[in-house]
Amino acid sequence: MSSRLIEKMRAIEDRHAKRRGDGVGQKPRSVLSTGWAEVDAALGGGLARGGLHEWFGLVSALRSAGRAAPTSIAPPIAGGIRDVSRGPDENTRPGREPWRPPVGVLIHLAWRVLDADAAGRWTVWIGRRCFPYPAVSLRRGGRDRRLLERSLFVSPRTAVDRLWAIDLALRSSAVGAVIADGSEMNLPATRRIQWVAKNHGALAFLVRPPWERAEPSAAHTRWLVRRSATGGATGSANPAWTIELLRCKGVHLRMATDAWRLEWNRAACTLHLSSAMADSTGDAQATSASGERGGMSEEELNRRRA
Repeated sequence: MSSRLIEKMRAIEDRHAKRRGDGVGQKPRSVLSTGWAEVDAALGGGLARGGLHEWFGLVSALRSAGRAAPTSIAPPIAGGIRDVSRGPDENTRPGREPWRPPVGVLIHLAWRVLDADAAGRWTVWIGRRCFPYPAVSLRRGGRDRRLLERSLFVSPRTAVDRLWAIDLALRSSAVGAVIADGSEMNLPATRRIQWVAKNHGALAFLVRPPWERAEPSAAHTRWLVRRSATGGATGSANPAWTIELLRCKGVHLRMATDAWRLEWNRAACTLHLSSAMADSTGDAQATSASGERGGMSEEELNRRRA
């Protein structure tokens, strides 16, 4: 291809970008505050806009408590939505544990994007596994319905279709954030998502099963979410999770583990930093302890708030 033709193509792309206001070819100019001061400090201000951020989900409570998961049960609840079109093992792969996406974290981040966006752009949820219950998306006792009213839910059947939908949504100037099921996506797929998100200034959040941590990815940040002990010293029954920052491009992580404990605020439907740091063992003891003290798992939270 001649250099003259390449220059013409770039000129066309630049004109198209200016007309749409997408800012193609520009670097992310800002960050999104997570609302968690300590997390933002570790990230250098917040989550980079125009980037891909991966969240590895939760192992099911049955496996965490050391019990075998039943093999003949109704389709599992995926983020508060029961998908009756799939079989009982839709969230499981041979030899793998059932898993759940961290819906509470996703809802919190979706609200952060919406609150920071004066234009009120849309949040696109791609893949039924990451769909939240509508009631959990509301704030202030149901009076604030903006997130639900500005959400679009897309349910592709395959990973290829999900990738296509993610790509298309990120390119739209009407979309502020894309939250998608990123399971079974390889390195080229994440490179494509990262490139589109960066060049169109949108935020992409992928949820993936915990066993895909070893898969290479082009994501700007990668996070591990685990169940944490609920109640603590205050006796609160609010569900809590520990988030661990596995990687952040351009930021040197401390030698100690970068992990924070988050607790769900029932009244405000938000996650806030807890003063009590989560135990280092993660989910096994926490799950059983929450059952003894009356704490709820994320799935139960979604069901009860419906």
